Amino acid sequence: MRTDRAFALRTLTLGAALLLLAGCPGRLSDKERFLVDAGDWDGDVDAGTDACGDVVRRIFIPSCGGTGCHSAMAPQQGLDLESPGVASRIVGVIAKGCPVKLADPANPNGSLMYQKLLPNPPCGSQMPLARAPLSDADAACVFNWIVAQGGASAGNPSGGGAGRATAGAGGAAR
Repeated sequence: MRTDRAFALRTLTLGAALLLLAGCPGRLSDKERFLVDAGDWDGDVDAGTDACGDVVRRIFIPSCGGTGCHSAMAPQQGLDLESPGVASRIVGVIAKGCPVKLADPANPNGSLMYQKLLPNPPCGSQMPLARAPLSDADAACVFNWIVAQGGASAGNPSGGGAGRATAGAGGAAR
């Protein structure tokens, strides 16, 4: 009986390991989303591509949309940061539940998209929610992306920076 139990346990363990190794790879419905990190993506890009890369694909999708909060399928506060055309949905648009523009290239420090990355935003909680805050460099990239939506050169987010400062397109300085 003891040998039968040991054999059954080994067989079960081996079977589980084979299932994990074989796994179903599934299908990749948005191949371009993953190729951008590999440097192979050559599709259209929202404005804001400098040393920060494509902010929408590099920051918004994995940190905001890919978490399920601001995805195309179930956008919190109606804010989809995952589908193409993010800029057209947020630039000059007043946020739901907060009387502030989501992205205002004329006043990037006052943009809720930037303020929500800081420790004490004017409405709600710091984003991304229940995750580590974005790095200063990534917050500066978001700031610069907002500025770029107006066609102006990047400025310094000192007015609402709460310790964050930008070093232009090259990254952030503390």
